[in-house]
This record gives sequence, C-alpha cells and structure tokens, in this order.
Amino acid sequence: MPDAPSLDLVLRRNSIERLKRETFPLDVIDYLPDLIDRGYEAVSEDDIVRLQWYGLYHDKPKVGYFMMRIKVPSGILSPTKLRTIGELAVRYSRDYTELSTRQNIQLHWIRLDHLPDVFATLDRAGISTLGGCGDTVRNITGCPVAGIDADELFDARPLIDEAAVIANTPTFPASTRSPSRPAPTSATRRS
Repeated sequence: MPDAPSLDLVLRRNSIERLKRETFPLDVIDYLPDLIDRGYEAVSEDDIVRLQWYGLYHDKPKVGYFMMRIKVPSGILSPTKLRTIGELAVRYSRDYTELSTRQNIQLHWIRLDHLPDVFATLDRAGISTLGGCGDTVRNITGCPVAGIDADELFDARPLIDEAAVIANTPTFPASTRSPSRPAPTSATRRS
C-alpha cells in the first residue's frame, strides 16, 4: 500500500480542502450582509461553495437564485415545522417545494437578500439547513414510521434525533473539517 499523500499535496490537488483551510466554511454567514450588498454576480465561486455548508446550491440555470436544502432527520416533521417551511415556500419559493430521496425538503428561487429572513424563520422554528449540502455530515435518514410500526424491532428516533443535534452543531468538527472522503479502513479496502 502506498504512503498516504501529504497534506501539502492534498491542498494543491483538492480545491475543497484548500477552501476549507483558507476560510472556515461556516464563517460565510458572518459576511453574508456584505455578499448581499455586493450582489449575486459579485460573489466569488469560493463563497458560493461555502454557502453549501448552509444548505445552498446555485440553482442552475437560474442565475441569481439558490436551491435551499432543509434537513429533516428521519423525514419526520411536526405540523408547526412543516407549516413554517410551507410559509417560506409561499413567500420566497413560488409556492413550490421538493421532497428529496434523502428526506430533505428543498426550496427553489431563493435569493441572497432572502437569506437573513429565511435563516431567522427556520431558526425560530428549530429547523436547520446546516450541512444540507457541501462537504459535511448530511441529513440523517431513518424510517418515517419509526415509533408507530407495530413490527419494528426498536424505535431508532431518539438516537437519530441525538445524532442530528450533534451534527447540526457548528462546532462539530466533522461539520466542516472532515476530508471529502473517509480514509479507507480494513473494512472498506479492496484486496
């Protein structure tokens, strides 16, 4: 087995690892007002990538808009949280949402100037986009009938909820500092 590449080599060849090293990805929220003032077209590609840690992807081909991915651990939402997302969809996303195969809800047509209100509204409702996209811990999926399926072996919701709280904590190291792919282990290595 060859030696692992040096950090210097990784940083030269992997733009995402270099980007994470240059500026802590979650810090993009601190200069969001400046990005809004400058306008979408003046935002650097690096900052577009950093916004992924907050669940935002450039909504191609719609220049000036983002798709926002809202994490829904286990695919389970309270009526209040679902109503909050629905109200945001009406206000900013042209009455439209998508359910993803990974149990997220996606809003489209989100502009930079929408973000302060969208983030504040989601935060008040206890909803997170942190880690919805990007090189980070994504949504934790589970069985949407956990806890109500008479034939289930055990209810995994408490474990998933606890893991989601940890993964949605900005200080959780794997949220931003983890490499793009885990290092191979004896369990994942091919002989």
